[in-house]
Amino acid sequence: NRLGDLRNDNDPNCTYEGDNNVLLQQTSNYLLSWLHTKHCDGVRIESPLHTVDFLDDFHKILESKFTATTLDECMDSAVALAAYKWLVCFLLEESQNRLEQQRASGKDEFEARNNSQVYYCRSLAIAYIEHNCLQRFHELTTDQDTPAGLRPILSKLCTLYGLWSLSSHMATLYQGNYLSGAKPAELVQMAILTLCSQLRDDAVALVDVFAPPDFILNSPIGNADGQV
Repeated sequence: NRLGDLRNDNDPNCTYEGDNNVLLQQTSNYLLSWLHTKHCDGVRIESPLHTVDFLDDFHKILESKFTATTLDECMDSAVALAAYKWLVCFLLEESQNRLEQQRASGKDEFEARNNSQVYYCRSLAIAYIEHNCLQRFHELTTDQDTPAGLRPILSKLCTLYGLWSLSSHMATLYQGNYLSGAKPAELVQMAILTLCSQLRDDAVALVDVFAPPDFILNSPIGNADGQV
């Protein structure tokens, strides 16, 4: 169908402010500037849309650990959200340390920042963006304005998104000792598989929410009404 083509056509519309790499650099620079201001001036970290407010508890968050011990506990979106908060704080600290190392070795500011992108600032920006998406999704599933009949399915989708996204950062979570032993990784994997199984019967309805007309779908094997 045409959904992939539509997505590819839309991608350039998301980068008018610069190449995606530049946007990621701007994001990490923004986060690092908050950390610098916090350390130097002691100001409270907060933004109009509250996307960085959690960084004000930077040190407390870094002391936390993965707490889920059962599959049921792991299937709460709050678990993935807490892990993402720790991940952003850890990568923020690591990126700051990397920058300071580069400066101490005699690199100018431009080269120091360029040399701090891979594994550090770039990963920080991506984790921060993913955390923001998960935070918004989590808030939606717990909002009283969200119809009660939709909350269970949305909660499952939210948890699935959070754990699936988090699974690509497992090495960093272990590196920083947020996770330890084999159990946490097994719980995350089993939770993802369980949620996929639970959502299977709702898959068609979830896709139908987007309700693309046949002109958009342009499928060679079927119509929007499901008739092949």
